[in-house]
Amino acid sequence: MTTKFGGEQQGGLVTSAPERHTSRLHYVVARDGDKELEVLLVPLEGKGQMLPVFSAGWAASGYLFAEAPGGGWYVKTCTPDELVFLLVGPCAGVEWVALDPRPGLRLGGEAATVMPRENFVDYLLGLTRPLMASRKRLRDYRR
Repeated sequence: MTTKFGGEQQGGLVTSAPERHTSRLHYVVARDGDKELEVLLVPLEGKGQMLPVFSAGWAASGYLFAEAPGGGWYVKTCTPDELVFLLVGPCAGVEWVALDPRPGLRLGGEAATVMPRENFVDYLLGLTRPLMASRKRLRDYRR
């Protein structure tokens, strides 16, 4: 997947067209697939797939070093628009997003801020604040 968005990168922030506010960059672990970008997805104990998203490049690099299977994986910088495209396009089947997960843990709320994919998309679009899924909420979503 190749996406191009205007703007200049400045200290972890992207400034776009004058009518838009500055936006935080996020980072994912990715590799170039046969037809499009492939992002690292991890299982979330009986609750489907989880996309790890990082607020700092160094955190994504540490996760990549500890968790990425095989070669070819790298840290990809994403604007909010790119992440939204990823989450409503190629990763539309992913149920959960983990913000800043630690390597090795798969328990969801204990490992990171875990939220439903739709809530994270809303957060990226500026519609809501992220709705954190506690362990209790994760159990509720199973029903």
